[in-house]
Amino acid sequence: MTERPTLLPGEIAHQNFEAGYIALSYAVSYVGSVTTLELLNRRTGSRGWYNWSLLVGSAISMGSIAIWGMHFIGNRAIILDYGVESHQLMYNSSFTALSFFLPIIVLLSAYMFIGAGEDVSIVRVSIGGTTAGLAVVLMHYLGQFGITNYTSVYKIPFVVGSVIIAILASNVALMIFFVSRSRWAGTWWKRIGCSFVLAGAVSGMHWLATVGTNYRLRNAALPKSALDRKQTVIVVGTLCVFTCTCLLAYAIVVGAKARQMVTKVRKVTLSAVIFDPDGRLMVSTSGSLPTEVITDTLNSLLDQEFSKEHPVFLWFYRVSRSWTAVKDIVSGMQQHLRHVDLKKIGTEEQSELNLVFRELLCVAAKKLSEQLRHPLESLGALHDDILHTSSNSRSRVNTPVGPSDVEKLRKVSGGRGQTLFIYREVSREEASRLQAHGYRFATVKVALDVVARSLQVQREVLSEHLKNMRDASQIESILEPGVHLGCFACRANIDGGFDVLVQKLQPNLIPSVQLPISAPTDEFKLLVQSFHGMTLTNVLRMLEIKRDSVSGSERPLIEEMRSSVRALTKAYPDTFWQDAIFSSVPVTMPCRSGNVEVEHATAQMFVFRTIVPIHQRELSDGVRMAPFDFFTTQQRTFSTSRDHEVLARQIHSEFSGLSERYLRSPKPSFISPRLRAFLWPMSKRPTTAEKTLVENPFANIMISQAVDVHSAKTSMEIHELDTLRTAGAAVVVREVEEPTWAEDYFHLLMSKPRSP
Repeated sequence: MTERPTLLPGEIAHQNFEAGYIALSYAVSYVGSVTTLELLNRRTGSRGWYNWSLLVGSAISMGSIAIWGMHFIGNRAIILDYGVESHQLMYNSSFTALSFFLPIIVLLSAYMFIGAGEDVSIVRVSIGGTTAGLAVVLMHYLGQFGITNYTSVYKIPFVVGSVIIAILASNVALMIFFVSRSRWAGTWWKRIGCSFVLAGAVSGMHWLATVGTNYRLRNAALPKSALDRKQTVIVVGTLCVFTCTCLLAYAIVVGAKARQMVTKVRKVTLSAVIFDPDGRLMVSTSGSLPTEVITDTLNSLLDQEFSKEHPVFLWFYRVSRSWTAVKDIVSGMQQHLRHVDLKKIGTEEQSELNLVFRELLCVAAKKLSEQLRHPLESLGALHDDILHTSSNSRSRVNTPVGPSDVEKLRKVSGGRGQTLFIYREVSREEASRLQAHGYRFATVKVALDVVARSLQVQREVLSEHLKNMRDASQIESILEPGVHLGCFACRANIDGGFDVLVQKLQPNLIPSVQLPISAPTDEFKLLVQSFHGMTLTNVLRMLEIKRDSVSGSERPLIEEMRSSVRALTKAYPDTFWQDAIFSSVPVTMPCRSGNVEVEHATAQMFVFRTIVPIHQRELSDGVRMAPFDFFTTQQRTFSTSRDHEVLARQIHSEFSGLSERYLRSPKPSFISPRLRAFLWPMSKRPTTAEKTLVENPFANIMISQAVDVHSAKTSMEIHELDTLRTAGAAVVVREVEEPTWAEDYFHLLMSKPRSP
């Protein structure tokens, strides 16, 4: 065997590489890259400890594992001087520590510059990618400078090539990642692909530079190193194991959350739909809406299908527009529910079951507000429809529904669960706060697919719901102050009850047009009184006659009335309007207050009323049918309505009357009464009233200054309706809600019409 020559100071060491360590170095870089991109993907903004922790964690994982760890594991693959142990690379501890922290700081600044918004700036990502590539280069050559026993000799073409590879590959990886992230297409397999490219940038730069590097021995007396080859592998290996453990724990947590979301959508749930001023939708980092389970025992709780016509839904619809009515008693509801066995709830009386379900709704809303770290009173309003989850949610083909099938859809849920939505629009300051707590805002178009999959619903169905909620969250649908002309039409429902005709875009309003006058004048009142009891066709005919027969100041008024009636029939060109009966008694309706006091802002409407034939299914584009009970509920939920005060008193009165079996059970005492009396002889014993207040979370003292008892009317003639409206205008504190104008007109519609 030929004797191996001895390496002398100043000579270039022979080098070769171990393939196992080369593969290990790439694996280390890949693990760090995956961790980095996953942490960056979960960032939702630039504010809050949550986002800052993710930012710092991503810089550490990239700088310490993907770059620093890969470098030192890769250098372990370099075998110098034919494997002589004392002639292998050794490092200076100070430079090794500096090479560890410096790329972390550089990467932290690069990721901060790129930002975490949904709008991707190509310039920012390019600068950030270039900075990240330079961080790789900086760490490599700084680590090489820390070698104590050799002097590195570089070949300039290889140095330039390594810099180009690091910068180019880093830009490509980060560009793909941030663009796909902004489009909510950043699925796990795309992040894996980007991680391969990013790890390739680090490894490619390292090995191209390594191939172009020679090592010249400094002196024969090799220095001692605080960090030799084996110690380097141990340190880096420990960091990698720790990172892999964190990734495994994260995968388990994400998988559990995904399974939990699938389980949720099979129940009755409450989800928050929050828009920012730009119309972007708020979602979690996984793409789902904030959701709380209401119940999974709906069928046993209710005696009929849970829909927008159910009394509990109508009640919760009103409560969601007046959260102050329940915010102080939700804790009492939670106490009550702790003592309710939902598995045996089917044996209770139906009135009590409805009460329990109302409590479940309020408690779910409270939990949702806590999840969002938002006060309950500003949580948002309940959407006017219920979304059914289905097993074929990925299907994007809409089944055509004919007019005759509309009624049948009410009885078909076809799914495994139901979702209620609470919606609102937040300010920019509130949006920033929510981002700081870990939520993201993305355009509806971008987030739609991910949200639809998480809810297990069809994309088109969810898109329509979100559009309606977005429109409703921007401005309240309410009449403007002034004089209006409307049409009140009802149709019998084949499943029972009645539907009312409403505007398609503003379903809480009947079809109407506004007249160009601010208030009814005496001349106008005389004019409309002359049309009382006439059909719409006869009203138009009389207006034509009057317009041709009068002159002077009356003519413009008649022309305005005629134009308004024609505008109404043109906007809603349905044939059944021709027989609608006109009422000359104006209805005072809620309206937008504007810059004036609510009491002084009024909207008065003169109404044509008619019954739509039950076989009439084809309607004009601007209208649709809505359940009458739901429509009357909407008339009580306008922001200017005083029914909110009545609802609050009713809720407190109802829940303060719960029986003793619903009250919180006293906690067991570990001190006997005699011993307690001996230790605290002067303690005041609670009175019966105080004991009730302590034990009964719903106990309240209700004081009313006045009670308006509305007498029932045996005949709903038109002059009585006028009296009713006048009496209803009085400002009093009521304990019983008066009928809405819609209920009064419905009674008039169902009664025999009076001839003119």
